[in-house]
Amino acid sequence: MALLPNVDRLPSGSTHPRKWIAPAIGVALLVFLLVQVNPLVQVSSGYAGVLTDFGSVQPVPLVPGLHFVIPFYQQVFPVSVQPQTVTSDETASTHDLQQVTTSIAVTFHVAPDSAPDFYQNFRDFDTLGSRIIAPAVSNDVKEVTANYDAEELVTKRDAVDEQIKQLIVASLAPYHLTVEAVNVSNFAFSEAYAQAIEQKQVAQQQALQAQYTLQQTQISAQQQVVQAKAQADAAVATAQGQAQALLLTSEAQAKANTLIAQSLTPTLLQQKALDKWDGTLPHYLTAGAPLPFIGTASSEQTGK
Repeated sequence: MALLPNVDRLPSGSTHPRKWIAPAIGVALLVFLLVQVNPLVQVSSGYAGVLTDFGSVQPVPLVPGLHFVIPFYQQVFPVSVQPQTVTSDETASTHDLQQVTTSIAVTFHVAPDSAPDFYQNFRDFDTLGSRIIAPAVSNDVKEVTANYDAEELVTKRDAVDEQIKQLIVASLAPYHLTVEAVNVSNFAFSEAYAQAIEQKQVAQQQALQAQYTLQQTQISAQQQVVQAKAQADAAVATAQGQAQALLLTSEAQAKANTLIAQSLTPTLLQQKALDKWDGTLPHYLTAGAPLPFIGTASSEQTGK
């Protein structure tokens, strides 16, 4: 009967397989366990890591980067520190009891140092928005709106927006939120009130148009009065000028006539008559009538 070879015998200088198989299996198992439990955690940029020890939130947040945690004992929860926006539609009453609706958008972010507190109290932004931001915005909008009439919400829009923003910032301050912006959309009134405002604006425009027309009429009437006065003054001035001219002409004519009368002597008149006489004597003379020109001259000489 042949003897079986001894399998435990190995060539001189060789290592038995059992001596390296066990360590290899241990290393592989260790690597597998490390991969499964993942002791390395990465915190991305724009987030703060919240570290918990068996569920207990640690006060110091983890900065972006790679961090080592104890498996099964510690966990890391990312909290966004980027800007977030919560929008809510609000309905309130004005000082003159008009219903007004507006939309408020609050943009904020969680400071990295406040990330553990945020995670411990709210876990996520939906919870923060429904539990804290929406009620605060609603109360603040109602408080500010009640101080103004409906028309003032439009005419004093900048002041209203600033007051709402200040109240919201103050209301959210205890929760370690940094408010970046509060945007208030246009105020929407009831349909009946909107129609009333439109009718009022139409009436105001008509009144302004009527006032403008009246002013134009008054200006036109004033222009006509000024024009008529100018024409009257011009007529008076013309008449005075004509009268003055006529007076001067009459005075000059009178002076001329006086000078002419003074220069007309009987001899000069007879000479002028002779210059115009054609030498024809009248056919009939009455008894004792003087001869033309000669008789007159004889009579004047006789009289002298």
